[in-house]
Amino acid sequence: MEINKENRELIKKVKTISRNGFQNTETISGEEIDFLTQNIKSTDKELVEKIYWAIGQIGIHRPEIVKHLLNYAFGDLQNECPAIRENALFAIGRTGRADINLVKDRINEIINLYKDNNPKVRMSMIWACENIANSKADLFEPYIKIFEEMLDDVDEEYVKKEIPEIFRVIGKSNPEFVEQSLEKLKGKLDDNKKVMRIHVKGAIKVIERNI
Repeated sequence: MEINKENRELIKKVKTISRNGFQNTETISGEEIDFLTQNIKSTDKELVEKIYWAIGQIGIHRPEIVKHLLNYAFGDLQNECPAIRENALFAIGRTGRADINLVKDRINEIINLYKDNNPKVRMSMIWACENIANSKADLFEPYIKIFEEMLDDVDEEYVKKEIPEIFRVIGKSNPEFVEQSLEKLKGKLDDNKKVMRIHVKGAIKVIERNI
């Protein structure tokens, strides 16, 4: 019981750091970063999951103070816990968007989760790619066919509503990379999921406007 209570307190502290990281990142102290660092390999899965979320909240604003934690995040892309994989992607995507040099040579490790057995992890993979593509879309040119394949993902709750967005993001700056995807995208305009139809329409509009 004491261990349980202690872990609850640790999680509460991480949530506070996460909230401050999002709202007042400049107030995050070295002591708080040390706390995240010391606990990132905890055996408490919920604690680790929350730490990755906090890293993402901080990293989008101050990547320099959490960049040393990204190696852990990349390592945990293979963690047995789906929530840890999901939030590790959040940390990588947000921090990588702020400092592309931290992730540009490791895109393949992110993309590999397109075949993850958990749909929320696959969605987070797409979302991480969107974040990074907002800074440097040409990193994803080799992976367009994988994104096209994901338009046919079996999951309708998470993946199908998110996958069109990566085409929209890439289409803003590098429409030539996704021009060949227009036919596939247009084939989804009558998809049974309304959100996917809306996002597909938006992606097509951006690509065609920028070609």
